[in-house]
Amino acid sequence: MPSVQARVARFAMAQQLKKAPKREAKPSSVRRAVAKGLSYMPVPKGVTIRLVQVGAVSVEVIRPQTGCSNQRALMYLHGGGYVAGSPQTHRAFTARLALELNCEVWVPDYRLAPEHPFPAGLHDAADVWTKFLNVHAGKTMLLGGESAGGGLSLALCYLLRERAVRLPDQLFLLSAWLDIRMAGDSYTRNDFRDVIAKTATTETGCARHYAGEESRTNPLMSPLLGDPKGLPPTYVMVADTEIFEDDSRAFVIHAREAGVDVTLEIGHGLWHAWPLFAPFTPECTNSIRNIGDWVRKHQR
Repeated sequence: MPSVQARVARFAMAQQLKKAPKREAKPSSVRRAVAKGLSYMPVPKGVTIRLVQVGAVSVEVIRPQTGCSNQRALMYLHGGGYVAGSPQTHRAFTARLALELNCEVWVPDYRLAPEHPFPAGLHDAADVWTKFLNVHAGKTMLLGGESAGGGLSLALCYLLRERAVRLPDQLFLLSAWLDIRMAGDSYTRNDFRDVIAKTATTETGCARHYAGEESRTNPLMSPLLGDPKGLPPTYVMVADTEIFEDDSRAFVIHAREAGVDVTLEIGHGLWHAWPLFAPFTPECTNSIRNIGDWVRKHQR
């Protein structure tokens, strides 16, 4: 059973969702909602933040003030439905990852739809990954993301494989949006339970703008449809109340059948991308710690 803090947080989010205007979502409204929702998350002390430029892409680099491990580095792709979010909106979470993993974290400010539909953001991520590899040569390379950033992370692995570029050594996907078609049963089953994302809003405010004129069956857009063979050890986290639940569950099945070492964590009674809400509930904090434990266990 979720903690008292988690139940209170979930209730508060549900009440806030009820107050949302009942009109068709647009990218602009999704951007406002993401920025407002994550603005309450406190950035922990003990990190330094700087910007680097990789071609046309700005990258926020976060590292512990006490120094980083020379063993690993993480590139993190933020969520926001491919239309919203930034390194700034996700700074509280990426800073906590830097502290937990004791490593440098790169967060690309990749291009967003509708101004830049598929595959612009994916190509930005690939460009930054190439630079990331060069800077951190000799380390264990980590790649992760939540929601659309999780989908982008998996799609990036498939693109890197196509280009014969080194894949990450470890991959983690948090509440990943892996199927832009939104074909899974959970898009219907959990639509009334999800206190963060709604299926209709996700379609009108995000999916159609990211897809543009491209086919949604392209595995680089809907990586659930890709071939997971050869992926690195992967940690998957998803709540059993969110519309994206079946994307993760289906991916875990396919990946394990393909011989991938997959660990699955289910957030029972929680919500979409719950670890981003640390430190307000113990579940959020514990899940960040779980990521760290898993990374250290699979350190190459």
